[in-house]
Order: sequence, then C-alpha cells, then structure tokens
Amino acid sequence: MGIALCCLNLILLFSQAKAQPVVHADRTVTFTLYSPGAGKVQLNGLPGIGSVQMHKAGEGNWEITVGPFGPDLYSYSFAVDGALTIDPKNRNVKKWRTLNSMVEVPGENPQSLHALKDVPHGTVHRHYYHSLVAGSQRSLLVYTPASYVSDREARFPVLFLLHGFGDDETAWTEVGRAHFIADNLMADERAKPMIIVMPNGHPVLIPDGQRPENYSEDNRRALDAEIRNELIPFLEGHYRIETDASKRAIVGLSMGGGQSLDIGLTHLDLFQWVGGFSSAAPGGNLNEHFSTLKDATSSRRPELLWIACGKEDFLLERNETFVAWLQEQSIQHTWRLTEGGHEWRVWRRYLTELLPLIFR
Repeated sequence: MGIALCCLNLILLFSQAKAQPVVHADRTVTFTLYSPGAGKVQLNGLPGIGSVQMHKAGEGNWEITVGPFGPDLYSYSFAVDGALTIDPKNRNVKKWRTLNSMVEVPGENPQSLHALKDVPHGTVHRHYYHSLVAGSQRSLLVYTPASYVSDREARFPVLFLLHGFGDDETAWTEVGRAHFIADNLMADERAKPMIIVMPNGHPVLIPDGQRPENYSEDNRRALDAEIRNELIPFLEGHYRIETDASKRAIVGLSMGGGQSLDIGLTHLDLFQWVGGFSSAAPGGNLNEHFSTLKDATSSRRPELLWIACGKEDFLLERNETFVAWLQEQSIQHTWRLTEGGHEWRVWRRYLTELLPLIFR
C-alpha cells in the first residue's frame, strides 16, 4: 500500500510539473534553468538574439522571455558561468557531435509542413545490417508512406536522403521532420507517394582530433560503394520499390549534399533526380570528375538537378562555383539562392520545396 501511494504521489508530482520551455500564445517563449550556484547564465542559439543574459527569478532559478518567433523548430543551449549545457527539463534534444535542446513554436505558415498534423501517417522502420564496405554494424531508417499499407500491390519510387557531417541516420526525422513533411505533402496530393531511405553518412568513422586531409573523399567513396552495392540490393529485397533510375532520387544537406551531387551525377544509370542543400559542393577538376555528365547528351542528364543555399551560409561561395560550372557546361539545373544560413530551419524548407518536384 505504501509503495502504491508513493508511486501515485510521484505521478501527481510529475503531472503537475511545467513543461520547459513555455511557449505562450503570442509565440514568445520563456526559458527557465535551475542553477542556484551560478553567477551568470546565458541563453544561446536562437535566431536574431544571439547570446542573451538571463535574470534570477528566485528559488535558484534563472529565467528569460524572448520572441515572438515565427512557427518553426528552434535549437538552443545555456551557458552557465561559461560552461555550455542543454536544458535538463526538456526531453527534446538535437543530437550532433554536441547536443542542443529544441523547442517548437506552433502555428501555420508555408514552412510549417514539418508539424505533426491529423493526416494519414507513414511508418519509419529501422534496420541494422553488417556492411562489408564499412567493416562494421550499421543502421538506416526507411520511411514508407501511408499508402504502402493501404495499396499492397503498388511499387514506389525511392529517395535517398542524406544528413550532414557529425549527424547520423536519425537526423532527418528527429530534427528535419522529413517523415512529417512527406506525410503532409502526400495528404495534400502535392507530392508523389515515395519511400525515403536515410542511411548513416559516415561509413568511415569520424576520427578523434583533427580529421585527415583525405577523410571527406574516403568517406564519400565508401558511402558511394555502400549505397550501390549493399543498400540498393537490400532495399529491393525488402521493400516494393521501383528499380528504374527514373524512379530513384538522391538528396542531402551539407556533407550529404556534396555526397548526393557527387554520387548522383556520376551514376546517372542509378539516379535521375539529384539535389543538394547548402552542399559541400564538389570542387577540384570538375571537367575530369564529371566527364560522363559533361559529355552526356541532354537525354542522359538528370530529370532534375536542384541546388539551394542561403545567403548567410559559409558554403555559399563553394555552391556558386559549382553552379557556375554547370552553367558553363549548359547542364540544366535549378539554383535557389535564399535567405538563411547553415541551419535546419532552412533545410526543412528546402525539403518542402523539393519533394513536390521529384518523380513527376
């Protein structure tokens, strides 16, 4: 009886605890951190405010209200006397090589397609496999649309969706909300039903300390081999997917954008839809590296080559150089120069723009 009463008291205690942070109706947000011994606490990472000093709110708490913010998903962290920390009362965490907390400001605007809505939902599957290329156990996520269950005879086009440096196969669902974006677009019949494959883009482990000069190239070559020789056969054996290149796309952000452009444009027999968001775009001798693409007739070039980058992105110049080469070679492409920097708010928006364009 005593144990049951104790458990009940704990349930009541947690049910009465406030969720942190608190998003208000006017889309301002109140952040609170309990740190009674701190001399200075700052809130970091939110767009438009940089690093801002929090104030003491009694009982060891530090607090600040900021905003309003547009409807979106935001990352933040605290600095306690200079030491960075996530929000200990917020379970919504963005994983990278470091961690950040996340807060969602709800509302409707053209970019809010990442939100969970009352529409038919697909399923995100997780697979573990041994990769001969990587020489290790690996993992990937596979999204199947709602119609994959309702139409059991249909076969579906497949999109490989790649993450950035330091992330893993979970990034595009946990932070990018790719599955919700796909659900919402398909429910509105704005995008074709498709299977989305999200592999881990680091078949070569990230070394501790300084990366070797050839890390990016070695990693790209390994991912190229793994996708072609292991993942495509695996998917064809486990899912009802279309096998023609006209029904296969590869798209990514940052590191994954560079991998997508490189792998897609050197394997047009496998991928006819190619996209890069804020890409670590290919460099060097492009004429030599993309000789097949350069010399191909228009009928053998991609159905769509879609490249986008923000004006404040540190990779903008690299993207502009690659796009200039495409123009010189008369290779048809779409170039989107937008507001924003190297951040998930930009990449979620790009995905909402691109998904309706592919497999048309």
